[in-house]
Amino acid sequence: MANELLSETHQDVLWLTLNRPEVHNALNAAMTDALTAAIRKASGDGGLRAVVITAAGDRSFCSGADLKESAGGMFLSRDGTNPIADVMRAIEGCDKPVIARINGRVLAGGLGLVAACDLAYAADHAEFGLPEVRVGLFPAMVAAQLLAKIPMNRLQEMAYLGLPITAVEAHRLGLINRVVPSAELDGVVEAVLALLRQNAPGAIAAGKTALQTMRRMPSRERLAFAEGVIATISGSDEAQEGRLAFAEKRKPLWVK
Repeated sequence: MANELLSETHQDVLWLTLNRPEVHNALNAAMTDALTAAIRKASGDGGLRAVVITAAGDRSFCSGADLKESAGGMFLSRDGTNPIADVMRAIEGCDKPVIARINGRVLAGGLGLVAACDLAYAADHAEFGLPEVRVGLFPAMVAAQLLAKIPMNRLQEMAYLGLPITAVEAHRLGLINRVVPSAELDGVVEAVLALLRQNAPGAIAAGKTALQTMRRMPSRERLAFAEGVIATISGSDEAQEGRLAFAEKRKPLWVK
């Protein structure tokens, strides 16, 4: 894998580190291609329980697209799609929870990656912003993710004014799950991973797909869809093991 992205597996978790700190971990073609490939591969790996995306250094998590590389037009993938959008699709399509460990400033397309993740935890010095209008662009792809995360009027303010918000404000808006001092960030992420390991991986995977599907449905159709999801999950081997473990007053044994 290219040096732009570091990949390490710790126990049953894949850690992906954006590794261009000298340019605020800006996304170039090599990094986005590596991210998309790594996340797609993780989705089919039964030995993994989660994916964590973080970044080198403590100044910037990701500043968005590398404007030097994309000058004159956004760099495109081989099939003509936008590589940053491809990473977002890979995150959404991954059957594992994808967690953002945010250790610095998050801007533009970097904010799109965070919004696509299932869970996000940030150090208290992190900032979040959409500065695209300052260079003649507009954060349309990021907005596609943020529309399901934060109120429209706050999205408009961020997109039109280009001003960053604090981690505390991002948490208040619902963009991230928790804000902690930098020294506590790793402990929080590890605690989340420990909790995930206690829960049924198949149920989480099915639930992730169901939540994404229902989010796009008209509200009147969601309950009927959810009925089908419950019927399927309740007949699974995991559900049977969970009920048996409850009756026997022991921890369930999940088959990865």
